[in-house]
Amino acid sequence: MKKKGKHGINIGTASILLIFSVLCLISFATLTLVNAKADYNLSKNLSDRQLAYYDACHKGNAFATAVNSGYRKGISGAIMKESIPLTDKQSLDIAIIVNSSKKSFNSDNTCSIIQWQVVNHDDTEYDYSLPVMK
Repeated sequence: MKKKGKHGINIGTASILLIFSVLCLISFATLTLVNAKADYNLSKNLSDRQLAYYDACHKGNAFATAVNSGYRKGISGAIMKESIPLTDKQSLDIAIIVNSSKKSFNSDNTCSIIQWQVVNHDDTEYDYSLPVMK
């Protein structure tokens, strides 16, 4: 009687499984690295934008203080405007109206801020439609 030999199929499936596992780990590691880089870039852009906004706010406060201290007497009803750039396409627009020489209650302010707004100067038309199949 002859003995039947075993075939080495199990060795091949273990190698294929090992190769597949290594490829999966490399793919997930690459996706994690790409996602971390994208998050870093987004955080950096938001940080730069926030720093630019607060820098413009500080300049706007200095402008408001200068207008308030410079117009305590005399002119009433004049509107002072200032545009402080944030980026190439945005600016912080400030408008202050000079009130009468009479001071506000519990304050030395004789001016009122009528506009403190971030304005876009980009003429790009954005497409907000959704391409839905009918």
